[in-house]
Amino acid sequence: MKKNQEIAKLLRLALGEKVKENIPLSSYTTFGIGGPARFFYPAASNQEIQEAVYWAREIFSLPYFILGGGSNILVSDQGFPGLVIKIATQKIEVNKEKIIAEAGVPLSLVVNKAKENCLSGLECCVGIPGSLGGAINGNAGAKDSWIGKRVEWVDILDKNGKVKKIEQKNCQFGYRSSRFKKHPEEIILKACLKLKKEKKEIISQQEALFLTKRRGQPKERSAGSVFKNPPGDAAGRLIDLAGLKGKKKGEAQISPQHANFIVNLGRARASDVLYLMRLAQDSVWKKFGVKLEPEIKLVGFNIIKSRNHKITRSRNH
Repeated sequence: MKKNQEIAKLLRLALGEKVKENIPLSSYTTFGIGGPARFFYPAASNQEIQEAVYWAREIFSLPYFILGGGSNILVSDQGFPGLVIKIATQKIEVNKEKIIAEAGVPLSLVVNKAKENCLSGLECCVGIPGSLGGAINGNAGAKDSWIGKRVEWVDILDKNGKVKKIEQKNCQFGYRSSRFKKHPEEIILKACLKLKKEKKEIISQQEALFLTKRRGQPKERSAGSVFKNPPGDAAGRLIDLAGLKGKKKGEAQISPQHANFIVNLGRARASDVLYLMRLAQDSVWKKFGVKLEPEIKLVGFNIIKSRNHKITRSRNH
């Protein structure tokens, strides 16, 4: 306790009074689930991000987690034992057919900005929550349309604390993946999206198509799709056929509307969600011999295992 108090004091000396203690992370996630961050710091500029990472990584050897829009993550009921750096950067600009934006800009704002300027290419991201940085990290989009296809370059803070520009060809974009997801020590700061001119009416029509496909998704609080779709199949279909639609644990439920969503009915706990994740994995493995790989990231957990394979490991930087 005394050590934490000393670290808190030194963090405030280094980063200012914005450093807070024991902030509930449930308020910062789309799931509405999660215990407290031992230390919490909203970074409003890329310089502040660099400084926060430096103090956590180099000075205190403190675990840290980069928090964007709070979608696609499940935070432990115990919270996070180190420093949560909330990316609050907000700069965005349009330059001809390109949008350059910082990682903290809401994805919805980037999509709207593109439409306002008659720029096409981000229609696949309409209706997706979270930040631009998180969207690039997980290569957000639809089945065959991803944001990664529109990325020209990404500025990152590398593991040595240096800012580097990563060209699109080196971003390793794939289905719900990127080099940044594989290497979480590389922190996305800013990105350039290369789009193309199009009539606003046509952009609206394309957005409507993607929104129609997403109407089948539940409206209750969730982290988005829980599992990646296995090759040639759909995770939701397999979970449904395993008889798990509507299955509850506490106030967490496998959505009766779409089985690849676990929803928070009110006061769900992370442990309830993990139970349902393990149940889905084990049931689908037993019935179909298919291993479901989580799409959501677990934060503040140790290795969590199902009977057949591990769910994931919390990736603390």
